[in-house]
Amino acid sequence: MALDRHVADAIPTLLVVLSGIYLALVPLHLLVLEGPGAGRTALTALGLAAVFGLARLLLYRFDLPAGWGHRAGVLVAFVVLMDLLFHLQQTTSPRESTVIILVVLAAGMFLLDSGWFAVVAGAALAGWTAAAVPRLPDPDWIYFGLALGVSAILGATVLSVRRRSLVRLERLRVQERIRQIELESALDQTEGARQAGEEARQAMESAIVQVKESEERFRRLAEATFEGVVFFREGRILDANPRAAQLFRVSVAQMVGDPVLNLVAPDHRDEAESVLLGHGGRSGTTGGRALEVEGRRYDGTRFPSEISVVDSLFRGGTARVLVLRDVTNQKRAERMLRRALEEAEANSRAKSSFLANMSHELRTPLNSVIGFANILLKKQADQMPEREVDYIRRIQANGEHLLALIEDILDLSKIDAERMELVREPVDVPELFREVVRMLDLQSRKRGLEIDVEVPANLRPAVADPRRLRQVLVNLVGNAVKFTRDGGVTLRALADPDTGRPLRLEVEDTGIGIPESQLEEIFAPFHQVDGSQARSFGGTGLGLAISRSLCELMGFDLRASSRVGEGSVFAIHMEPLPAPEQDRVVPADGRGARS
Repeated sequence: MALDRHVADAIPTLLVVLSGIYLALVPLHLLVLEGPGAGRTALTALGLAAVFGLARLLLYRFDLPAGWGHRAGVLVAFVVLMDLLFHLQQTTSPRESTVIILVVLAAGMFLLDSGWFAVVAGAALAGWTAAAVPRLPDPDWIYFGLALGVSAILGATVLSVRRRSLVRLERLRVQERIRQIELESALDQTEGARQAGEEARQAMESAIVQVKESEERFRRLAEATFEGVVFFREGRILDANPRAAQLFRVSVAQMVGDPVLNLVAPDHRDEAESVLLGHGGRSGTTGGRALEVEGRRYDGTRFPSEISVVDSLFRGGTARVLVLRDVTNQKRAERMLRRALEEAEANSRAKSSFLANMSHELRTPLNSVIGFANILLKKQADQMPEREVDYIRRIQANGEHLLALIEDILDLSKIDAERMELVREPVDVPELFREVVRMLDLQSRKRGLEIDVEVPANLRPAVADPRRLRQVLVNLVGNAVKFTRDGGVTLRALADPDTGRPLRLEVEDTGIGIPESQLEEIFAPFHQVDGSQARSFGGTGLGLAISRSLCELMGFDLRASSRVGEGSVFAIHMEPLPAPEQDRVVPADGRGARS
């Protein structure tokens, strides 16, 4: 490829030379040659000069590919040979063969491929032979024929020598280029190494400055902190901050050089030694955690302390930093807090015991009062004036109300004292709903309300404490009946449509509703919705608090949603819910009847 490139680069110069030669031959042909052939020969020379000149102009615009170098050279040689052979045919003088001989020699000096040279030389010999055969055995033609053959041999020799020289030169040029590249690479590596060394030097200087600045900041921080800070190496104190000297009631100068273990009480040194000195397979640091030990002052007094140890740079080397904190006040506060907690727990137990005892003591006479009132109403009501009967009914109602209040307080105290005992067993939800409706049937009928029950057909038993779940539902349905004047109350169960597993129990009413801002407050003990309208319904404000606590103990979640003037929904969430409309709802008895 390099030899082809060499020939291709020489083609433009060859075209210029040939164009100039043929242009110079035009007047020579006109002046030297005689006869009608002179004009034709001059015209041919002019045409060839124009062709070669035009080819050169094209090469100004377009680069000749290296692979076309020999092809272009052979084409030029063929054009020149055709012109010379044409002249040789037109003349009878063998001297015209001289130029053909020169062209063959020139081809050997120009071309660098023996195959292409053989094509040119073969064409020249073939053309010359065709012109010379009719004129043999003329000695002059034989002489020029031999000269042409010698020129072909000389041309091939010159080509071979030039080719070897150029190959060697190209090889030297490649080697020189390789050495130049290697030299440039070595220079780049040297420069890179120099730059790397300079960067390393600058980084080292910067690191030294940073270390010094860090040590200075650390020293200032140690001096300013409220903790005692002691620097030590190989078990000996190097320096300390003023707070450490104050803790141990000695000057910093007196501490320097002493064993760091002297700062710990003797009976705590075994525990502290593994951390301070790294003995016993420990790393010698606390990893940021504090170790509680007894500190020992230089005067022999002791104080509770927390210590932590970290590694740090100090004065050009690695040292350890012991951070001490006097926790005397903290320990005193912990003792006081522990004592207060024990007293609070004792008071809570006493309160729970008092409430349980008082509830029992109050329930016994109340049950008697309520029982005697029932007896009077059943047996003596028709013999007593209506006014006295009304008094007895009031005694009964107020006694029952007071008994319910006592029961609520007792339940609340058990929950607060974590003494509420629950059982978990399968609960037939439809049967539970029927029990709740029966318990509240009289109350709902007095208010002109009906309690609707809706359960899915495929509902499976729920796992809960049946007594406490019934208590929650009675509270929720009772509240719904109490706070609803018009409309109705719905007791509803929602289940997984595929498995029938209970997901949610709902109590929905069309009552007065609850403001959104109070949807969480209503679950606090003794809380009721504010306003005279809500207060007019009475109640203790304990039912919802107890209901939510019981649900949480059973692993459920009681939530409320409401719109004022439209009603409320209280839902006991047992599992994550699907979309409610996926459940097929039928009445509890399966026939579409209402409870």
